[in-house]
Amino acid sequence: MVLLPFQLWTYLHWVTIPGAVFAAYIILGIMFIGREIEDPFGNDVNDLPLDLYCQELASEIDVIASMQKPDVHDFVKHESNKVLFPIHQSGYHVWQRRSEPHIRDELRMKVHLGVPARKSKHGKAPEEPRGEKSV
Repeated sequence: MVLLPFQLWTYLHWVTIPGAVFAAYIILGIMFIGREIEDPFGNDVNDLPLDLYCQELASEIDVIASMQKPDVHDFVKHESNKVLFPIHQSGYHVWQRRSEPHIRDELRMKVHLGVPARKSKHGKAPEEPRGEKSV
């Protein structure tokens, strides 16, 4: 950085001075930014509030632990369980009657096409699997 103005003098002449100041400003700015984000776990103004995060996490764990454990069948077989959401809006009972190869084909389609490619132009996913109607 010290020799930069001397190397630019033959090409830029008097523009070398503001050019060198500008280059130094950029390089020093990047250095100071790096120093600020180097250790985000302190108590400075721009550090992450990890104490607050841990307190919130502990209170949410307390709320979850205070609730009764749900029965698996209650939420797996519930009508609002959209098994292949957002590809299809069909619930558990519709997909329960499908064959395993059909379900695997639908999952493969999700991987190959992606969720946005399967949506209609109105932004809604199709209601039923392709070529089949709900029973």
